[in-house]
Amino acid sequence: MKTRYKIFGGIALMLGLQGLALANPKAATVEDEFKAALFCQTEAFDARDAKTVARLGEHSIKVKNLEEDGLINQEFHFATPLNIDNVTVSVVRYLGDSGSYFFAVARGDMNNFAQSIGAKPIPDELKQTLSWGNINQYYKYTAPVTTDNPYPKTILIGRDQDAKTGEFYFGCLEVDN
Repeated sequence: MKTRYKIFGGIALMLGLQGLALANPKAATVEDEFKAALFCQTEAFDARDAKTVARLGEHSIKVKNLEEDGLINQEFHFATPLNIDNVTVSVVRYLGDSGSYFFAVARGDMNNFAQSIGAKPIPDELKQTLSWGNINQYYKYTAPVTTDNPYPKTILIGRDQDAKTGEFYFGCLEVDN
């Protein structure tokens, strides 16, 4: 009988400690939140919201809202660059009109980065749909293309003609349906 009680007591203790850990989960960092938004896992930060700007300021992230008429044209500058999947990020941009692109200006090896997240080269038939300026060399859908969702959120990776050596862009493209 004692063995049963010890096993039961051990299980109860483990479940109790697990419940304690779940009640006090470690909060995600702002950096983790940016990474999640760049990979289309959460919504992008919107600097048109004063609370968002104040919260980011508390983490030494400078915000520039470059548009006055309601369109989205924002920059987020990090005092200490982020390291996201072996690339360095010191600036994130958010552009939007009919659709949006929340993207990082990254330094590192673009091809290795694309391969590491399972992105594929954009085929010619999708270049018109998945284009955001010249930023359109690799893509990864975050959900299947369906009749109900013909344009799922997409991670876009690429560089444009003005990119510095070793610099590229990656982030979440959202197309208005």
